[in-house]
Amino acid sequence: MINEVVVATRKDNRDNKAPIGVYLKDKKVIMHLFSGSHTYENLLTEDYFSVNVVPPIEIAKAVLYDDDNYLYYKNIPYLKSSYYVIFYKVVKRKFVNRDDKFGKHELMILEGEEINRIYLNNIPEPYNRADGLLVEMAVIYSRLSNKNLKIDEKTRKEMENDMKKYFSIVKKVGDRERKHLAEIMLKNLNLF
Repeated sequence: MINEVVVATRKDNRDNKAPIGVYLKDKKVIMHLFSGSHTYENLLTEDYFSVNVVPPIEIAKAVLYDDDNYLYYKNIPYLKSSYYVIFYKVVKRKFVNRDDKFGKHELMILEGEEINRIYLNNIPEPYNRADGLLVEMAVIYSRLSNKNLKIDEKTRKEMENDMKKYFSIVKKVGDRERKHLAEIMLKNLNLF
């Protein structure tokens, strides 16, 4: 099962966060990183990162902004807004070339081994339908905005239409902050 989380990395004293779908199993994590992303570039050479289990709205924020209230465990950044955080050391990197609906691109398959876990005292909010849609919009946005991906026209149009459809629902059921985040994604993609 793919779990949507926020991965935080640090390179050259600069923090980065990104929404990433990861596979969690026992004390290991596996994630597929597209070339061209900051997380990909950071984890080419850095060996430590955090996986932040956060409210869905934080996943949408992570696709747009790197600024946050970071805390640190042994110089590994993590998010204050997390429910809990798992810290990992990279134990394996595998590089594969793909040719799929996103065009030809390099993918890093990264495996990490858990080194620690912290539970924060953040209380979950009730689930809002806009949350799930914002997560889907963040996933699509991350692909549409990656200049290294050469998405075929048919797939691009489908993804753009999905963004617009999800936004129309977020406008109906989301609060001001959720609507604003969805609107920024559309504006950045010139769809608004």
